[in-house]
Amino acid sequence: MKGLAIFFAAVLGLSIVGCSSMSPTVDGKTHVYSLTHKCPTLLEMDVGQTLELTLPENPTTGYLWQVAKPQNILKVEEIYRQDVLKSQQAMVGVAGKKMFRFTALQPGEEWIHVKHARQWEQQTIGEWSCRVRIS
Repeated sequence: MKGLAIFFAAVLGLSIVGCSSMSPTVDGKTHVYSLTHKCPTLLEMDVGQTLELTLPENPTTGYLWQVAKPQNILKVEEIYRQDVLKSQQAMVGVAGKKMFRFTALQPGEEWIHVKHARQWEQQTIGEWSCRVRIS
């Protein structure tokens, strides 16, 4: 009987944790995603909200993350930051992170599609996409 009570308490505790898990918005305005944190089937955004996508990148290999098609209702910013250890300074050949910031400019629906490829090759080695509805 005591074991059954512990089991139900554990299930109840896990369900409460699941209900209070973090939303993909950091501040109620910014949606944050990465390769491991996938976009939902349809992401609902308001005008002025931002989607930030952070991806690992090493430009010295020739492989870059790029927006695959022009965006009409989203403003796109790209920021690259090289990984630097506290004991090091920036060095050639060191990997980093590419952050895309998509800001909703007007109502409508848009596909965000980024690909990881060399500009001179057709084959991609990675992709990320998200369908966005802005109101």
